[in-house]
Amino acid sequence: MKRIFYVGLWLIMLGMMPVSFAYQDKITPKVALERLIEGNDRFVHDKSICPDRSADRRAASAAKQKPFAIVLGCSDSRVPPELAFDQGIGDLFVVRVAGNVVGDTEIDSVAYSALYNGSALIVVLGHESCGAVSAVLENKAHDIDCIEKFIRPAVAEHRDLSEAIQANIQHSVDVIKQSSAIAPLIKGGKIEVVGAYYHLKTGEIRFLNKI
Repeated sequence: MKRIFYVGLWLIMLGMMPVSFAYQDKITPKVALERLIEGNDRFVHDKSICPDRSADRRAASAAKQKPFAIVLGCSDSRVPPELAFDQGIGDLFVVRVAGNVVGDTEIDSVAYSALYNGSALIVVLGHESCGAVSAVLENKAHDIDCIEKFIRPAVAEHRDLSEAIQANIQHSVDVIKQSSAIAPLIKGGKIEVVGAYYHLKTGEIRFLNKI
């Protein structure tokens, strides 16, 4: 019996066995972050295990979702969160919008998973060479004025694109942290919010905040 337990645990660690929703119920913000870091490391080194994408997983998650983390990311086609973090069906609650900005719609989407799905971590995922941030810096954002109004205050003091992108990420992190739905969860230790920066060529994700 003990041997079966350890074999099962080993398979879970390798991502060869679906992680149960019961396990995700108990996950902490720190453990959630570690899982994402480990998944991205696999992705960067072409060792993705593509966990929990089977018919069994689809069936198991059909009745209820329990994503352990929320990712608010840019809409850029080169930055797919589930692939970059090497996660499976039901693991991530993903909200994508150009420039990874945070308005009322994004806040409500994030809050839903935080309050009702029990997610333990929120990641604002930006990336290098972000076209939305670049357009704002170059005053060429007339076609994305709704997006621009969220980005411009965050990047007003920056001229370097990389620095501006990171400032925009941090601004979104701060907005989420201050929201009335999320702030009490942070205070109670139930959730954390971190920013992350995706490198397009390598696939590496650098976290701007640590727990």
